[in-house]
Amino acid sequence: MSAPGPLWRQAYDAVDRAVTPHADSLVRSPGFALGVALLRRATTAARSSAQGLTARAWHLVNLPAGSDVHRLRAQVGALDREVRRLTVALEAERRAERLRALPSRTPELPTTEDSHADRAEPADDPRPRPARRRAQRPPGT
Repeated sequence: MSAPGPLWRQAYDAVDRAVTPHADSLVRSPGFALGVALLRRATTAARSSAQGLTARAWHLVNLPAGSDVHRLRAQVGALDREVRRLTVALEAERRAERLRALPSRTPELPTTEDSHADRAEPADDPRPRPARRRAQRPPGT
């Protein structure tokens, strides 16, 4: 038989042996599952009503609420994607216009490399990147 471990470990094991069967029977009971579900619903309802109340309070002082900011961020993101799509289409049209303006030569079939180059970003005019969240610093630093 091995030697007993540290005193704190013996105390922990004794409490674990005494509490575990009771906690296990409580967690496996049908009432516990119902209680957890009701508590979850109550928490969700309280959170949504608090958010509604704070949103109304912010609107009363003519300031945007968190939901307003969230909606505006989504709209700005959608606009950014649309501008990027239109920029790519405009660049493709400009390239096609330049090719049409060149003296006619024997047409060459585009290679895979050429089709990838059409989507390349010009080095002198990079497209805007989406806004990123800044790192949160702990208070007082």
